[in-house]
Amino acid sequence: MDINAQALINKLTSNYAQEIALKDQQLAMAQVQIDQLNAKLAEKEAPKDGKNA
Repeated sequence: MDINAQALINKLTSNYAQEIALKDQQLAMAQVQIDQLNAKLAEKEAPKDGKNA
């Protein structure tokens, strides 16, 4: 394979891997937010003072 073609493939592969890593990070951050919102919701829906809400 031509060296320039291999270099291009390597660059594109590297760029793709970086994009995947970034998306994984964004998904992880979104999951943290979802978990926090679920915790707040559960707290809000929990019975207060042992009474059924």
